[in-house]
Amino acid sequence: MSSLPEEKTGAVHAEDAEHGLSGDTTPLEAIDDATEDFRWDLTIYLNLLALMMAYFAATWSLLIPTSCIHFIVEKFPTEGRLAAWIAASTTIPICVIQAFVGDMSDILGRKPFLLVGMVLGVAGSLVSSRATSLIMVIGGQVLNGCGLTLGYLAIPLFTEVVPKDKRPAIQGFSGIAAGVASPLGPIIQGVFIEEHVGRLLEGWRVGFYVSAALYAIAFVLLTLFYHPAARPNQAGESTTAKLVHIDWLGIFLVAAGLVLFLVGLQYGGNPYPWTSATVLSTMIIGIVLLIILGAWEWKGTMTELFTHALFDHRNFALGLVLNFVSGIILFGGQAYLPQEIAALFTTNATMPGVYNIPFNLMSIVGGFGGGILMGITKEAKGIVVGSFVLLLIGSGLMPVMKPSINFAAWCFPTGLLGCGVGAQAAIITVVMSLCTPNQYIATALTLGASVRALGGSIGVVIFGQIFNSKVTNMLYPKIGRALSAAGLPPTRVEQFLMAVASGRTDELAEIPGVTGKILEAFESTYVSGLAECYRYVWYAITPFCEAALVLSFFVLSTKAQMTRQVAAGVQR
Repeated sequence: MSSLPEEKTGAVHAEDAEHGLSGDTTPLEAIDDATEDFRWDLTIYLNLLALMMAYFAATWSLLIPTSCIHFIVEKFPTEGRLAAWIAASTTIPICVIQAFVGDMSDILGRKPFLLVGMVLGVAGSLVSSRATSLIMVIGGQVLNGCGLTLGYLAIPLFTEVVPKDKRPAIQGFSGIAAGVASPLGPIIQGVFIEEHVGRLLEGWRVGFYVSAALYAIAFVLLTLFYHPAARPNQAGESTTAKLVHIDWLGIFLVAAGLVLFLVGLQYGGNPYPWTSATVLSTMIIGIVLLIILGAWEWKGTMTELFTHALFDHRNFALGLVLNFVSGIILFGGQAYLPQEIAALFTTNATMPGVYNIPFNLMSIVGGFGGGILMGITKEAKGIVVGSFVLLLIGSGLMPVMKPSINFAAWCFPTGLLGCGVGAQAAIITVVMSLCTPNQYIATALTLGASVRALGGSIGVVIFGQIFNSKVTNMLYPKIGRALSAAGLPPTRVEQFLMAVASGRTDELAEIPGVTGKILEAFESTYVSGLAECYRYVWYAITPFCEAALVLSFFVLSTKAQMTRQVAAGVQR
């Protein structure tokens, strides 16, 4: 981008920042000063480079473990019952920590949190890479989850160092970083696994080594190039005084409430029944703590974790609701796309990444294109509405997927889903940042991300229950009928189905009475039956798309907020 001398400089001197010149305390309704100067220079580019690298490293480390869960379980088969915690150990920190880390960084500063996140990411990736048990993998993933959550703090930070009217474009560029990591990580990891890099059943470890290296590179770039202006401190408070002003009770309530609720969700159905005391007590206590949190934040504290000023503009509250509903859609859909690919099309470790290219490529197009379009029109409403239209059409077409369908037919609905995901994720973030007082921008956007992750966690459970019920009540009876028709004695059908349900498919050929014809009947019935089960997942996702589409029509105009104001500059 060329230098724009008529804009406001985004680099401020440290002594100015200390007097609060980088903060904004004017009402949102006031017109921002459009005559100030911002200059695109090397300082700005290097700050953005460091933040983008942190975002890329965090995205890579989020995707790598989930893309190889099956192969990690192959290495540690006796601990397969714990496999779901490989993903949960990262998604729970994303939801919990993001609920309060933005507020803490608004008070204490940005850089320390990012650097600690990169260190935790390196440590967690190395622990997982050297794991001698699945529990050790999960332990590493807990550290990694904390690290990548702090890394995602980069999202609000690269929006606050540029003028408001440039935020959509910057958010679009950040979508490219995430979009590149999304297909690249699983494909590269798949190659490592297929080539047995490091020995048989050891290839999955290499992806964690790469993750550690990316975190280390991001740490170096952040140390050298990311120099944000000091947080506004007009009262001249010491660090101790700032710590006193943090809403520690609010942090405890939100962390404890979310952890208990999410752990209860994770336990439900695996390994405990939903009606068990373990699941119900954990979830109920979590919900009660979150209700107490709401009352405390509303009436009980003067240093609230979620400042009331955030809710002065309708777009912020609406953005939270849209984040929650879209989280249900996105996390649910993205959780089942790789599984559907592996079940219907390929067992190769690399090919799921290839089949996901249409989704990931179009998410880049949606995010970048949406950002550029909003930068030109200065309006977000039409783009948000359009993104949910794409999600609705894409999810509506996914039920027609079946094993015999060609790659081109697969590309169309998944491409629509990707474009919708990229556009709405980028633009809703910008909308929330524009309607937020500048000094609370990190609080606003990390809270939005936390709400999205919460919706996603709930969505995955909802769709998982639907899928599992269809497998039990529809798929297994269908397989049983096919086995009987192929000639398997009725006394052996139940034994066959029990082996399938427990994942012991390598033992099927050893069951007395099983022939090649019976195995062939099982394979064709199993794959077509799975396609029917996945169909019901997409049926369930579609109503949430419709709800989000209706809500998106209530987004208010953003044109007046698209000014040349910079929320927080950088130091030279």
